[in-house]
Amino acid sequence: MANIIVGASVALFVYFLKGTTILENGISYLIALLFAFNVTLIKNKIHYAPSYLGTVLDGVMLVGTALLWTYVRRFSTRLLAVLGLSALLVPVTLLIFRYQGILVSTLLVVLGIAFVIMVEGVVDFAVRRFRSRLLNEKQDAEFSIIRHLTHNVKPNIQIARSPIVAVTDYLAERKMLDEALAMRLDGTVETVGEALRNALSSLARINDILDSTRKLVTQEIRREEFEKTDLRQLFTDEILPGHSRTFAVGLDCPPQLVARIHRGSFVEAMNNIIRNAAVHGYPDGAAGAELCFRISETRKRIVIDYTNNGRPFPANLSVRDFLSFGIKSAESPGEGLGGAWIGKVIEAHSGRFEIIRDHYPVHFRIFLPKGGS
Repeated sequence: MANIIVGASVALFVYFLKGTTILENGISYLIALLFAFNVTLIKNKIHYAPSYLGTVLDGVMLVGTALLWTYVRRFSTRLLAVLGLSALLVPVTLLIFRYQGILVSTLLVVLGIAFVIMVEGVVDFAVRRFRSRLLNEKQDAEFSIIRHLTHNVKPNIQIARSPIVAVTDYLAERKMLDEALAMRLDGTVETVGEALRNALSSLARINDILDSTRKLVTQEIRREEFEKTDLRQLFTDEILPGHSRTFAVGLDCPPQLVARIHRGSFVEAMNNIIRNAAVHGYPDGAAGAELCFRISETRKRIVIDYTNNGRPFPANLSVRDFLSFGIKSAESPGEGLGGAWIGKVIEAHSGRFEIIRDHYPVHFRIFLPKGGS
């Protein structure tokens, strides 16, 4: 009902405008104003040609707006600051024109930069929302699949395991587990007991994979839990101390480098990186180990370079393989969960991961937006 009343009020106002000469007079006045402005520009063509004073003012404002664009992190603050400069330029432009006879174009330049900043902010916001929606849809699909597997597969694993255990006990009582069952492809003999143990081991492995997958998928990274965090302090207080007995991990990070991150998942991802080095990079011990995080920033992103001098990445290892669940080297004792969690954290932050092939045995780079996901 309230919307109908508001709509009827707007309609009545339009009818009122149509019944009077206010609308026609207003349009005529606007046309006359624009015409007078255009005539003024034509008459003063020589005055708003490029001048020394206008060029200097343009240069100063370009440097000022570039600094604001680069170092002011919040989009709203950046836009308001540039618009504030535009407002200050209005009386400056009028005074220069009045006393010097020069019509400078600095105001239009700054307004154009403000427009570009606004477009950039709108595009960034739309991209973040789109990525967030895709991520939420992906998580919902993953939850659905895991719920289905857990509900239907795990009970059947237990059902299949029970008769195998019963048969194993039955044959053990009759001393039949050591009897030959089949010939392997390598020429060795597989006994009854080995075949049954392999079957039980395979079922246990399937069950462990389901549990690990559920652990990975069901750990949600919510956007509302992102917060501004001092990265240097986070590393020195929460990440590096937990590994001080195993490794001397170097950190090269400027002070007061702030990013909007999901604190808990980020810490776990960095811990996984260091744990992966302990498991895969230094199988013979941590003597002489050199691990280092180098953190820097660009205008929009945080860049984290991680290097170590341990066992190098396989030559055929791709970014997709490293960040995929369940893909690991043959000698790895894990389940491929650490890299998958790192990938999930990077995805939740709308970041990017690169493997760098240089003189370091292991070198990868993580890009994270300063504003979070």
